[in-house]
Amino acid sequence: MNGENEILDNDLKKGLKKLHVQMVALGGVIGSAYFYGLGGLMSMTGPASFLAFAFGGILVFSTLYCLGELLVAMPTTGSFISYSREFISDGFAAGVGWTYWVAIIVYIPSECIVTGTIMHMYFPQLSIFIWAIFFAILLTMINFGQVANLGKIESVLAMTKVIAIIIFTVLAILILFGVIGTQGAPGTKNLLQQGGLFPLGVLAVFLNMSIIVMNFAGIEIIALTAGETENPEKVMPSAVRAGAFRIFFLFVIPSFLIAMIYPWTLASYEESAFAAALAFNGFTALSHIFNLIIIVAAFSCANCNLYAAIRAMYSLSKEGMAPGKISYVTAKGVPVYSAGFSLILVWIILIIYSFDKSGLFYMYLLATSGVVTVFCWGSICISQYRFRKRLYAEGLLKSNLKFHTPFYPLPNILGLAILGFTLILTTISPDLRLSIYIGMPCFIVPYLIIEVLKKTGKFKMKKEINLTEVLDEIKSPDYLINK
Repeated sequence: MNGENEILDNDLKKGLKKLHVQMVALGGVIGSAYFYGLGGLMSMTGPASFLAFAFGGILVFSTLYCLGELLVAMPTTGSFISYSREFISDGFAAGVGWTYWVAIIVYIPSECIVTGTIMHMYFPQLSIFIWAIFFAILLTMINFGQVANLGKIESVLAMTKVIAIIIFTVLAILILFGVIGTQGAPGTKNLLQQGGLFPLGVLAVFLNMSIIVMNFAGIEIIALTAGETENPEKVMPSAVRAGAFRIFFLFVIPSFLIAMIYPWTLASYEESAFAAALAFNGFTALSHIFNLIIIVAAFSCANCNLYAAIRAMYSLSKEGMAPGKISYVTAKGVPVYSAGFSLILVWIILIIYSFDKSGLFYMYLLATSGVVTVFCWGSICISQYRFRKRLYAEGLLKSNLKFHTPFYPLPNILGLAILGFTLILTTISPDLRLSIYIGMPCFIVPYLIIEVLKKTGKFKMKKEINLTEVLDEIKSPDYLINK
């Protein structure tokens, strides 16, 4: 290839298959925060923590189906960034895109440190930081490779986590009925006789919804795979449906079973609720196996989130909201500049963390993740709502779509209501308010920059989505033939 423009016109390769897409989406959700965070959530809500996951599941279901409709009608790597630009505003798209990128980049080193902490327990001769660097090097190597290889690696990692949760679920059911374990059949004792279902009050469940939303953060990664997925029109609908229902089986049911077999008064952030519940019922040796699973979970989650960060930066560049050359793609379909730019910040944060013994620097940066999911998922619900309104205005119906959100506009209303409620609770909570102080500037600054550039006439980038062409294609009599 001879010229810069020709090089920059390389496209991402469609190397992800159906299983890869589903596993990458799950891999981004099931991280160390779930295995460790569930115990902390139980300590703050009581046994009813599973209800918080159920409410979160409703939110995930609503958001995923809204996203699925957009993805099938307008498949693009830009995902919610491109949709926000088309259906909300250029400034909002820049704000949500950059906030998303920052929050993910900040989160990745935390998972490297978790893996390093656990490995240090077994190999104390090497420091936590050395182990964290080792896993960061692996992440770097994987994400500078072809997407097909990343999909294969993540499929194995994510499947390991899923199988571990399924095995735990089976063991927990056997413990619940007294088939195995040293505590006998607990019945409803742990659920109702430790201060009742709501020992800290019903409001405690809702006050911690922001933690639930952060636990589910990552499911939107499914959207960022669209530009690299083989046959997205067929893969995305099944991936969306599977993702929505798997969230229920992998989060709500296990959290309910833990509340049944393990006293909430013993739960804490200090150890995995999964391992603690098994140890409480006589399976102490399994805690070491779950430590291994947590290493896999943390590395897998970091891998998926780095993939998402790279694609988000690539999309920001394609939309003119980041330097144009960052969207450079090699002949093998690797967005190397997006990867390099993202990884530089990951490594900087990891190094700074090693010198900041107080952990304050890291806590401040990590707080951005509390706001980014609200904006990201909110943009999806709003975009799908406005897309459907444009569809109806053109005289088209939901039956004209290859995939549509059921019960429209109920999912949009439910999703936005839960997200708005979560944002309000985050704002009024002294412990969670920091995420507003840190996260909002990350959104507002890019928003203002793009809006100012628009008014001065310096922002004229072509949109990744041409809605007129999309609607014309949907009107075509051949559109639904391959549905």
